[in-house]
Amino acid sequence: MKRIRYRLESLILTKLKLILLSQLTFLSLAISGVPLSFAGTFNFAGEEHGVDVITHPPGYSGAGANLTVTLGISPSSIHAEEMVIPIQNIISTWNNLLPTINNTVREGSNVPADHFDFESVVLHEVGHCIGLGHPNLASESGLNGANRNFTQSIKGVDSQFNLDRGPDSVSGSGDDLRGDDINLHWFRKSNNNPFNIATTVDMTTYSRELSDLPPGNTFAINADRKVAALFGLQNTEAIMQQGAHAGEAQRTLAADDVATLRLAMSGLDRVAGTADDYSLKLEFVGFTDTADIVFSFDDNRTSFSISEIMAEQITPTHFVITQGRTYFNSNIPWFFNNIPSPSPPHHSTPVPTIFANNATDSITLSQNDSLTLTVSLNPGAYGGNQADHWIEAITPIGTFWLNDKLEFILSDQPLRVHGGELFAIDHSPIASIPANMLPVGSYTLTFSVDDNSDGIVNGTFSSSVTITITP
Repeated sequence: MKRIRYRLESLILTKLKLILLSQLTFLSLAISGVPLSFAGTFNFAGEEHGVDVITHPPGYSGAGANLTVTLGISPSSIHAEEMVIPIQNIISTWNNLLPTINNTVREGSNVPADHFDFESVVLHEVGHCIGLGHPNLASESGLNGANRNFTQSIKGVDSQFNLDRGPDSVSGSGDDLRGDDINLHWFRKSNNNPFNIATTVDMTTYSRELSDLPPGNTFAINADRKVAALFGLQNTEAIMQQGAHAGEAQRTLAADDVATLRLAMSGLDRVAGTADDYSLKLEFVGFTDTADIVFSFDDNRTSFSISEIMAEQITPTHFVITQGRTYFNSNIPWFFNNIPSPSPPHHSTPVPTIFANNATDSITLSQNDSLTLTVSLNPGAYGGNQADHWIEAITPIGTFWLNDKLEFILSDQPLRVHGGELFAIDHSPIASIPANMLPVGSYTLTFSVDDNSDGIVNGTFSSSVTITITP
């Protein structure tokens, strides 16, 4: 088995400058600056070892197993005690594998504006230590500025990156024109959307071959926050996207993070539900230097944070991490979250929300006002599952249901607005109506999501808002 090692150092984003420190070193070859690949991408995929490489967490041998990966804090490290709660929190986050939206929090975060959230950075670094890489080109590409936000790839026969943002002018989106660049990002075949997830994640539903892209797409999409805005999602980004922002907390996973790890968990055959699949559990083992993944502060190794990873190549297209070491620089203004994450974690079940003029409980409108209705949905652990969506309006003149053409229809029988996979929705508009077009009285609107898709309204998860129209 071939043993290799490399170092992944984080990109620091501040209001004033961009600090870049990234290096790839192969222990056996002593080469620095070789392109990395990190749906998402995997460590070791690229020119050196092949574009189809998938990397697995410590302990995987190619056979089905329940893997336990240990995490420890070096007992000699400064800030050892302060690291405990953030590390325990990120263990819970990775173990639950819940895809979320709105996972980048600035307003309302407990992180001071001039500090970096240790928990958010550790969540990213542990992703590297269990096999995941950067979905974007990132600093290892040698590119500068916004060009690093294009989807992870290697250069084609012209030996240069081809970087055209396409008509939407957003790097990393589906209309990018990348010439002969070779894609390394595993995308969802049905929609090329990294912000939702298939029920089954394996090579039948995900691909990195551009020929599998849905119509109208020219390159794989990565889960950058600017790309999320194109899908109507705000403050949403993959944890594995390179970049740490002062004053921001990013403590939950996006769909792309979850899908990438689940793809690896489909095993050597890349087919879910077969004998080589595995499950993964991270376990905190306290203050020790002998865990699979060890954290410590070492100013000589990094100016921010860095993961040093060793791995074995068990087949031509599969690597297994054998050791992960993550280091932090003590001169960075770190914020150590001391609040344990909730158990069970937030958003473990779908959370639908219906808004009337951005209110979620009740509002009163006069005839001179207007009414705007929007809905949001965090699918939680149910992302990709089949479900029915219903929007009911009980009004002074009867019960209406929103149909699949976004029309409110007077009906004694429920009408379904959507049947299919659960996916993230962020303030999607469903109606905008002048209040003087509505009869005076009380209206109750309910957005409900079932836990199945059988065409029968169950309302398993629901949210309601009440509107009063006055003369």
